[in-house]
Amino acid sequence: MLKLKNIDAFFGKIQVLRRVTLHVEAGEIVSLIGANGAGKTTLLNVISGVHPSWEGSRIFNDDETKGWRAERLVAQGIVQVPEAEKVFTPLSVLENLELGAYLRRLGRAVLQEELERVFGFFPILRERKNQPAGTLSGGERQMLALGKALMARPKMIMPDEPSLGLAPTIVAEIFRIILSLNKQGTTILLVEQNAKEALRVSTRAYVLDTGRIVLTGTGEDLLNNEEVKRAFLGKDYRGKWER
Repeated sequence: MLKLKNIDAFFGKIQVLRRVTLHVEAGEIVSLIGANGAGKTTLLNVISGVHPSWEGSRIFNDDETKGWRAERLVAQGIVQVPEAEKVFTPLSVLENLELGAYLRRLGRAVLQEELERVFGFFPILRERKNQPAGTLSGGERQMLALGKALMARPKMIMPDEPSLGLAPTIVAEIFRIILSLNKQGTTILLVEQNAKEALRVSTRAYVLDTGRIVLTGTGEDLLNNEEVKRAFLGKDYRGKWER
């Protein structure tokens, strides 16, 4: 579904991605793990057309998407759920969800069907639908962000740190929802610092360090990899990998 080859990206003169190559097959959950500053969010921003990158290629469903605007990529089925500013806080939950379907230009009946589908995943959003999104808890905002993304009917969804700052019980619920979405056919490219949970649910995963892919394998293999254990499942990570 997605093929990246030799992706570079810069902030001014500072290079943050260095010849990143990876792929995501339809129906997979692929995780991207790494320390803060490794370039994970920048890579998602490149894929979704938010951050410019003119090196390498990025192919989605056989189309080269380099230079495409973000809205065109959303219309083609790539939807990113950002780490920060996930929802429009002054707007109601319902208005946020309706905005998620903006590019689809749905009629009222079909829009209601899509809302019911999202409420099926997130019953709490039905209860909160008339509340301003800014009054929601952190976990509820994350659910709303995922729901808003689903309203676009994505082929591939890219959640960025969906468990960040949430209580353990809410984290478990978020990962349960991610697995449920995948079982219903949504491909997922997941950026997550909770490496244990990310690898547990992943088909495959990549480790990104200082802008480079340094390790890849199945989720199970990386869970049992000694380097990964030291880096992300222990306490002695210093961002230094042998290359």
